[in-house]
Amino acid sequence: MTRLFQRLASRWIAGQTIDEGIDRVRKANSRGILGLLNLLGEHFNDREQIEVTIQEYSRLLQQIEESKVNSQISIKPTQLGMTLDYDFCLQNYLTIAEECQSRSQNWLWVDMEDSRFTQKTVDLYGRLISKYPNSGIAIQANLKRSEGDLKILLELGGNVRLVKGAYNEPREIAFKSKSQISENYSNLMKMLFLQNKRNFFAIATHDSHLVQMAKDFSLEYKSNFEFEMLMGVRDKLKAELVSQKYKVREYIPYGPEWFAYSMRRLREKKSNIFLLFRSLFS
Repeated sequence: MTRLFQRLASRWIAGQTIDEGIDRVRKANSRGILGLLNLLGEHFNDREQIEVTIQEYSRLLQQIEESKVNSQISIKPTQLGMTLDYDFCLQNYLTIAEECQSRSQNWLWVDMEDSRFTQKTVDLYGRLISKYPNSGIAIQANLKRSEGDLKILLELGGNVRLVKGAYNEPREIAFKSKSQISENYSNLMKMLFLQNKRNFFAIATHDSHLVQMAKDFSLEYKSNFEFEMLMGVRDKLKAELVSQKYKVREYIPYGPEWFAYSMRRLREKKSNIFLLFRSLFS
């Protein structure tokens, strides 16, 4: 059963090693698509494990540079120690951001996890962007607080990846219906386009309606943005956007924790199951 699931998951996960991740980016680049690599893993509570993770990202950045593939990296806060100590986690991000800057001005993205970590992650990114403009943060449209967070981040000169949000959050703090989340996503998207090139941003969605809305906004507001989508999802749409001269980036996870990652994502939201299986035919 595990072997069967591994074959299925291989559509959305590059493999277990850096070489497999780089190879997947190379294939994406050959189709005109940029890469965004993420080493799988989260909620690390062992400092030695976190140090190994930092070393892995260092090797990954070296491989990106040496192989000359076009890819950035994205890291979850709990992968770098957020559950242990905020300052420890911040220092680890600063270390990796410095290496990104030294390696062809590559970019470091801060992933957003569940709502327990939202405020600390926004605070951490505020410290990061003040020193490293080659960094960005994900903001989740399903959270009711995100409009306020986005206003603060734009004032700081932050670079934002706008996502719908994959975590099943309480009704008190999150929009629950698909229509509510899409409406909030479109409102946040308009805020990004209205900033008039002051910040770079990414529209990260597989929703055709929201993609079209972004294309319409881009005609009215000349902004510095790109589309981002998961590896193996909406590949025909990615190709269509590339043919229309839009920048498209593919989020490419890899690593030995592929099974735990896959099962956790499928448990979190029923819509994730629908998204993954729909991608088999898109």
